[in-house]
Amino acid sequence: MEEHNNQQLIDMAHGMQEEIKMKLLDMIQQAASPFDIIYEVAHYLEEVSAERGYAQHIIDNIHTIYGIALEERKPLEDEIKDITARAEKIQQAIESGSYSEEENARLDFALKAHQRKINQLKEML
Repeated sequence: MEEHNNQQLIDMAHGMQEEIKMKLLDMIQQAASPFDIIYEVAHYLEEVSAERGYAQHIIDNIHTIYGIALEERKPLEDEIKDITARAEKIQQAIESGSYSEEENARLDFALKAHQRKINQLKEML
């Protein structure tokens, strides 16, 4: 009986999380950025733990610590990409004509703040 339980534990451990294991191996074999690998693991952990916002918390910390403080190029570029995507969505909202003058003023303020942050990060590159 004990031998059967041990084999079951061995089999289970080998097969658990096979998808993420293969994804990580594939990313490493393709020479993906270590930051991209960490992002992937963070997203996976958020999904399996049902802890909303976990991945973004990790990504934000990487951007701040490795990007801004340590001036690593990849996290800075990733943050610029993220902020640019958000700025584009804000621009689309403004252009949609769906919002009041007051809402458009707030959207315009947010867009300008995003553009300032993008310029600040680009100067760090």
